[in-house]
Amino acid sequence: MFALFDYIDKNGNNDIKAWSKKLQKTELGKLNLRLDLLATKGTDLLPQILTNTDTPGIFKLRVHGKIQLRPMLCKGPINNETEFTLLIGATERDFCLVPDKADEKADARKTVIIENNNRRCDHERVS
Repeated sequence: MFALFDYIDKNGNNDIKAWSKKLQKTELGKLNLRLDLLATKGTDLLPQILTNTDTPGIFKLRVHGKIQLRPMLCKGPINNETEFTLLIGATERDFCLVPDKADEKADARKTVIIENNNRRCDHERVS
């Protein structure tokens, strides 16, 4: 089993939780299923479910549906062998990430967590 964590912004807000609450019930169910798979299988997920981005060390979790969810995450970054941290909620439209450069923004958040591991919390499941 892998531990899942969420990024916390400088005001103490859980961005992943806030993003998840805006999703429709169907998309949220699909997201939670993918996160459950991530927690149990890690990087051994089927191809095309957990994929690399143009930014080294940043992955996107691919969730298909009416809205193509692409939350950005990383291994660790505190313990790369046993955990993943969700860094930013994103979607994909016409092969472009929304928000723009989500992988680069996720990488910046990863650096923040490395410098201050209080900037993340245990993953808060939204249902």
